[in-house]
Amino acid sequence: GTDAQATVAAGTVKSQLAKWGATIRTRIERRKSYPAAAGRASGSVGLALRVGRDGALLSAAVNRSSGHPALDAAALAAVQKAGRFPAAPAELAKPSYAFSISVKFSR
Repeated sequence: GTDAQATVAAGTVKSQLAKWGATIRTRIERRKSYPAAAGRASGSVGLALRVGRDGALLSAAVNRSSGHPALDAAALAAVQKAGRFPAAPAELAKPSYAFSISVKFSR
């Protein structure tokens, strides 16, 4: 009984974390803008985020550069422009959660 309940609970947490992460990613994508300084460059920027249960952005950093500083800066700017994220689903009880998000740029 207890092992089965723990497995179901873990599955619920994973599912809710994925849904919340998708919401956070969408919010960032909507605020993304292609930087003029990047010319015609394209690339993907890997970001490491930590978000509090209340939706507050606790940290954001580039963990995989696109190879173009303007694209990397634009990805971080999109995170900042997103402001406060939605609060975590009730099933997520930790004080904060880490997310790895990839932001793609192309012209």
